[in-house]
Amino acid sequence: MNPHRGKILIADDDPIIRIILKKLFGKTGFEVITAQNGKEAVDLISNEIRAVILDLEMPVMDGIECLQFIRKNVRDISPIMLTASEDFTSAVEAMRYGAFDYITKPFNPKQLIALVDKAIETDAQAKRLRRVEAELAKSRDQEIETASKIQQALLMGIPPKNFKGMEIANWTIPSQKVDGDFYDFITIDSQCLDVVVGDVMGKGIASALMGAALKSYFLRAIHELELSCAHDDMLPEPDAIVGRVQSAMIHQMEELETFVTLCYARFDLSRNQMRFVDCGHMRTIQYLKESQTCILLQGINMPIGFPETEPFTQFIAPFSKGDFFFFYSDGLTEAMDSHGHLFGEERLVKSVKACSGLSPNEIIKGVWADIVKFSGTETFRDDFTCVVVKIDPHDIPMLQPDVESRMTFSSDLKELSGIRQFIRNFCEPIPEELLCEARISMIELAVTEVVTNIIRHAYSGRSDAIVQVTASLFPDMFLIEFVDKGKSFNPEDVPHPNFDGSRDGGFGIYIVSQIMDDVVYSRDKDNTNYTKLKIFLKPSL
Repeated sequence: MNPHRGKILIADDDPIIRIILKKLFGKTGFEVITAQNGKEAVDLISNEIRAVILDLEMPVMDGIECLQFIRKNVRDISPIMLTASEDFTSAVEAMRYGAFDYITKPFNPKQLIALVDKAIETDAQAKRLRRVEAELAKSRDQEIETASKIQQALLMGIPPKNFKGMEIANWTIPSQKVDGDFYDFITIDSQCLDVVVGDVMGKGIASALMGAALKSYFLRAIHELELSCAHDDMLPEPDAIVGRVQSAMIHQMEELETFVTLCYARFDLSRNQMRFVDCGHMRTIQYLKESQTCILLQGINMPIGFPETEPFTQFIAPFSKGDFFFFYSDGLTEAMDSHGHLFGEERLVKSVKACSGLSPNEIIKGVWADIVKFSGTETFRDDFTCVVVKIDPHDIPMLQPDVESRMTFSSDLKELSGIRQFIRNFCEPIPEELLCEARISMIELAVTEVVTNIIRHAYSGRSDAIVQVTASLFPDMFLIEFVDKGKSFNPEDVPHPNFDGSRDGGFGIYIVSQIMDDVVYSRDKDNTNYTKLKIFLKPSL
């Protein structure tokens, strides 16, 4: 006997079959181990065994049960089944459970030896293939890991350190390690910082490369526009920058059949405002510290890569000390729970508001914790990307008005004409090119609606209370502030007006919101109500 070919296990309850097979395979160079039932075979099985021959009908544990155990626990062995000539049904069942083949009794010795040799070679090939696949998978993982690091460098910008007046935090978790989400921070000057947050349609390396190309084009567009308007001493505005990028990349994106959603935002500390261009991206959440409310900022532009989208429209979002902005990708709102429910925008807003007293980094961590708790997992099908920009309540230099005037009126509707005259007198010195007559008339209408609401709702019609009105003129903004001690007011509780006449109410707030560039309602700890109307005197350049 020359057992140099390894071990072979034979399990059969017939001792004659065991003896015959042991002699047969011993002569071909195998060390033969025998078992008289499936249970003994299970106890003898190990990775050293190269082939197994199982009888289908055995006591204690039959061939099918033994086969199932082997296929589950010893991956590199596909047993050969021995069956009576009339027992083909069980043999076919064994093939479904992973047997290599079956042979009927009485068997041809040469045929059985050839079948065992074929099984050993097939299992060896499968083992080699799995090893190669494992090595390739490891190599791919290493390449993707390297690409992910490159992606972080190319796609995820680094916020400027110590930008006075703002605190910034950013975080991204790619769903496939390499993806199309990107963001960047571009310092324009000591008072202006541009933040761009985008998402390329699709996933993988192609999307990541497109995102990197877009980042490069934004920097190039700013440089080119700065050169073209250097003689005017003006900064290129966000809408012009986005338009330049769209013109430069539209043909490439059409050829690749892709598009990009993004929000390009400029934080201007000199004007206390964010000017932004939204191109189909997720609505930015702005938290207003003064009123402790969240508003959703949304544009009207199509994504980058859509034809005929120029010119791009930009909007203005005024901010105050302690306000912050939450930019994010759809990976946050589209996170699912076990029932397939989406986390959604409403839950996200509540999560952001609940974390409003924290630092930007802690806000992101708090939102992340809420989404993980909701979904029950830390692995999502899409990217988790967000950027938080907080207006530092200590560092930001808030502007003082050039002119300010204040008057106090009683809460009587008869005072409305005097309040309107107070506003008109304040507006008279403002040049007409900044505030025309038609605009002044609209402001008077808005002021009338605000004061009427205070008298009728905050003071419930009382005429013996006080309303204070302050008008302030800044270099590029006209601010009107109303102060009262009446009942609290939440504009979110007021239903949107029905224009079909089916329901009264809601028209005053609607009119004010349509006339003013910005309206802020708030109430402090002393139960004092504040209503601020903002009118921007200089249009965006």
